[in-house]
Amino acid sequence: YALPGVFEPVNCNGRVLVDGALVNPVPVSVCRAYEQPLVVAVNLHYDLFGRAAVIKHSAGELVIEKDAPRPGHVDPEHQSHQTRLGITGVMVEAFNIIQDRISRARLAGDPPDMSLQPKLSHIGLTEFHRADEAINLGYQATMAQIGELTRLQSVLA
Repeated sequence: YALPGVFEPVNCNGRVLVDGALVNPVPVSVCRAYEQPLVVAVNLHYDLFGRAAVIKHSAGELVIEKDAPRPGHVDPEHQSHQTRLGITGVMVEAFNIIQDRISRARLAGDPPDMSLQPKLSHIGLTEFHRADEAINLGYQATMAQIGELTRLQSVLA
């Protein structure tokens, strides 16, 4: 995971490599290029942001607002969630917002045969100690769609 500004890029065969998610967070197009009969995308950013995610600067503090409600609309389940961050946190959150927007655009233009969207927004990007929890949530999301996956595999294979 070579996030620019947070982690040092990797040097490989004379090339400097950063995270591929900068341009293709859910690489359906790569699978299509290799002519795979069934492409299942796993979008790990699906529930991180609603339609409105804003980074703003207020009185010396940087704040991320996620799922900001529409003006005049109060919904307790979707109330604005604010997080105060340092500069590294803002960089990571900005990267997440960019990945989300790029993912949405690329998936709209080149949709997979099926998309799995485990709900992982409550697990932080650097909470590696919660890997078992994330894997279990991914497994549950997959098992919830296993019938459709099996059907697609038999149709497209």
